[in-house]
Amino acid sequence: MYSTETLPNWFWLLYYSLMLLTIASAFFSIKKQQDIWRAMITIFVTLSIPVVGFVNGIYREGNQNEFEQWLSHLGKGELWALYLMFGYMYVIVWWGSLIRKRKNAGRVSRHG
Repeated sequence: MYSTETLPNWFWLLYYSLMLLTIASAFFSIKKQQDIWRAMITIFVTLSIPVVGFVNGIYREGNQNEFEQWLSHLGKGELWALYLMFGYMYVIVWWGSLIRKRKNAGRVSRHG
């Protein structure tokens, strides 16, 4: 059965804003000729996560929002839910490496 439960609008605004920022940062990285392959993987993963989540979230059980459904399917070990988990982890690692590089570049320029 199709569920009309969904996460609040502020969540979706924040979610898609972060996804767009991630894609923009990957394109910027490609433009600067830095980590081209990782940036291309980041673009693919960032674009595919919402698609996979949406396709598998169309027919949710009654009174479940997207997050509750994902947790339920993750607990069952379903491949799509695992893909989303690893995809989100990859995006977090991407941002962590960008921030670390930015901090290291700042230290080098101040001490150089």
